[in-house]
Amino acid sequence: MNGDLFTLLAPELIVIGGAVLALLLGLGASPGARSAPRALALLSVFAAFLVTWYYGPSPAKPLELAGMRFDSLAYYIRLIALSVGALVLLVHWHLPHPAERGDVFAMILFSLAGIMLTSLANDLVLLFLTIELVSIPTYILVSIGRSDIRAQEAGLKYFFLGTLSAALLVYGFSFLYGAAGTTNLSRMQLSPAGGFVTIGLLLAFAGVAFKIAAAPFHVYAADVYQGAAAPVTGLLGFFPKVAGFVALIKLLFLMQPSDLLTAGWNMPGAAFVFLWVVAAATMTLGNVLGLMQTNVKRMLAYSSIAHSGYMLVALLAGPVASGGPLRDGLSAMLFYIVVYGIMNLGAFAVLALIQARGRPAEELDDLAGLGRREPLAALALAICVFSLMGLPPTAGFFAKVYVFSAAISNGAAGWHGLSLIVLAVIGLINSAIAAGYYLRIVATCYLREPVAEPIAEPRTAGIRLGLLGCCIAILVIGVWPGGLLYMSRLPFYDLSAPPAVATHSNAQSPEPAETTEQVYAKEMNS
Repeated sequence: MNGDLFTLLAPELIVIGGAVLALLLGLGASPGARSAPRALALLSVFAAFLVTWYYGPSPAKPLELAGMRFDSLAYYIRLIALSVGALVLLVHWHLPHPAERGDVFAMILFSLAGIMLTSLANDLVLLFLTIELVSIPTYILVSIGRSDIRAQEAGLKYFFLGTLSAALLVYGFSFLYGAAGTTNLSRMQLSPAGGFVTIGLLLAFAGVAFKIAAAPFHVYAADVYQGAAAPVTGLLGFFPKVAGFVALIKLLFLMQPSDLLTAGWNMPGAAFVFLWVVAAATMTLGNVLGLMQTNVKRMLAYSSIAHSGYMLVALLAGPVASGGPLRDGLSAMLFYIVVYGIMNLGAFAVLALIQARGRPAEELDDLAGLGRREPLAALALAICVFSLMGLPPTAGFFAKVYVFSAAISNGAAGWHGLSLIVLAVIGLINSAIAAGYYLRIVATCYLREPVAEPIAEPRTAGIRLGLLGCCIAILVIGVWPGGLLYMSRLPFYDLSAPPAVATHSNAQSPEPAETTEQVYAKEMNS
């Protein structure tokens, strides 16, 4: 990959270009033009994925250019966003009214481009704008994805709370700018002891907590998830979370030394306590409230909240330079967020596929007898739910193993290490609590007599293909997690290294792949 900005941004430009064309085609009068945005969106995602894969990870040193940083984190986020994004497009294939297809698929592509640009952002202003680029299209999708008054109410609630979180985020960034004197993330050398730094981080964390549906900013999730169409709800469980956690990674690295870390983050004590309390409360509230639901979409909404808590456990454990993948919390979090995005999307895809009483399935009663009426759909739902629960041999099992192992074996001395162990124990207890409502979903499908005959909606080849892709990914990663784990381990080395100035000569320097492979092999052997 050379140092030309347009070449470096080729995947993002392809996705944004596809979104613009999808909008224009959606305005066409002919049925063919209105159907074209679906294929165009999928083609744009595949083309961007191939370009990203062709150019590969960053060169020997991360490149910094035009307020962006091109490194292995950006490479990893691009790949996972485009991979899950393709499944999201397939699950949405049947959803929009023909007159709204251009709008829906363009909004998905814009939000997807926002995730990719968030991973590149190396400036506080750009980071804020890219996070909002992820969020704003989702406000529209919640409202137009379903012809129901609840969708309009959910979209309005989601929008107003989203603007509040944006205000908190930008206010926190203003404190960080005041403490550092620059908005460039690579040049910000912040002291964890600074008062402005602590206030800025707490406000920024509060703003990001809304994006990832973490307590106490989780209250919107159940109503929005229930009001939105099931495919849109599956998207909400992945897109904003990825952008939010990437932003948290970038903010926490502002206070790190330039060399490789030995264990954990170098953050203010107040910020650590804040994230610890948020992680514990998010897991507990999500799972306890999930037990009280009979609406499956609300169950999965509270499940989404709880899984944000698990990911915060891994984030708190922090990056570790040695000891293998079972100790690196950053790698565990990046692994977990992909797995969660796939299994959550698969569960909502089944709800979108099944009709009961002439509408998409939502209540537990709508799924009663599904194992006899639609055995393949019931099997797919069971695979996704068992993975959400963390049962082997699904991908969710390894995701939770890596998260809790990183927290327990982090190696941090003093009360930090002890508090992480306590947090891991709270997480394990919550995983047991969550099994209560996950098993209710599966038991309803296979053990209960049907209240209303559940049937698969016709003309849903796209959603069936997307659901099949989710199930295959869950099982493949569950049997062979090493490939994704290897990719999730790479960003640590670039994030902890100083960037290079982007010039044509050094941009052509190849990445030292041999060194990375040797490090990974050594970790796996240990």
